[in-house]
Amino acid sequence: MKATTVNKIPALTWSWLKMNDATVEVKDAPIHTDAKTVENPNKADCVSVESNGLNTKIETRCGCTKPILLHYEFEDGKRYSGEQIIQANENTEITVIMDYTSEKGASGFSEIRTKLIAKPYSKIHLVKVQLLGDGFTQIDDTECETDDSALIDVTQIELGGGKIYAQVKNELNGYQSKFNSDTAYIASKKQILDMNYVVNHHGEKTDTKMHVKGVVDGTATKTYRGTIDFKNGCHGATGDEQEETLLLSPTAVNKSIPMILCDEEDVSGTHGATLGRLGADELFYMQSRGISEDEAKLMMARAKIVSVANLIPDSETVEKILDFIDN
Repeated sequence: MKATTVNKIPALTWSWLKMNDATVEVKDAPIHTDAKTVENPNKADCVSVESNGLNTKIETRCGCTKPILLHYEFEDGKRYSGEQIIQANENTEITVIMDYTSEKGASGFSEIRTKLIAKPYSKIHLVKVQLLGDGFTQIDDTECETDDSALIDVTQIELGGGKIYAQVKNELNGYQSKFNSDTAYIASKKQILDMNYVVNHHGEKTDTKMHVKGVVDGTATKTYRGTIDFKNGCHGATGDEQEETLLLSPTAVNKSIPMILCDEEDVSGTHGATLGRLGADELFYMQSRGISEDEAKLMMARAKIVSVANLIPDSETVEKILDFIDN
């Protein structure tokens, strides 16, 4: 067993908050890259796909109208590692949907690295859906590079697993490059969900929009770090990050640090975090109409997820998410 540090925040805060980074214990075990994979790589001439289990490289030749689907099934007790590289060349666009599943009670470890490269005037929409078993630990690291007038959208759904460490970092290098992220989650039982989002603005008139919403229940612990960093020279850059958290248990733990760093004068950045509980009036209203407290909590949690899942351009993936919540 060895420990590794992940999700380090760009500007350190008070150590007693225990939010500067996260420590993951990694069990020594054979590393597998051969997860059972079901994929629809959209064999049309619009993309080049090189795939070997969890290791996949996708590069556009022209714009793709249909999403590329990558479905990974993890087995109980195994340790997985893999890397995906997705490159949208100039004036092209692509949507890639990745989901990770296992049996409900399965355990194991997975480390996923995804690299997004958006060339000038291109667009990448990456969707990640995590539906792993209760005993899985996952490190999910997404890195992005965005060129002139390019756009990267990341839609992320975190529902399963026992300990999940998710990081998304984007370098807005090009003039008028943009990054949007929409994240939804449910952390329940004894889950640990640790997230770190970092966007570095380098180019002029770059723009960031980050939205995170979810539910924390049971004795779960959720940590969110969101950083927009305006680097020197990013004149006219704008950024906004917003978080909505619904606490459904008095024993649940929520920790949030929305942060804006600035080394440039001509910029505009906003951030906010909302934390709330299911109100007594709301609960009374639902119960007066025959809805139990547990059903009311499920409805509220489902609504948070659905609002983000509706951004996924594949009905089967959305249905899979809703089935996971309902079951």
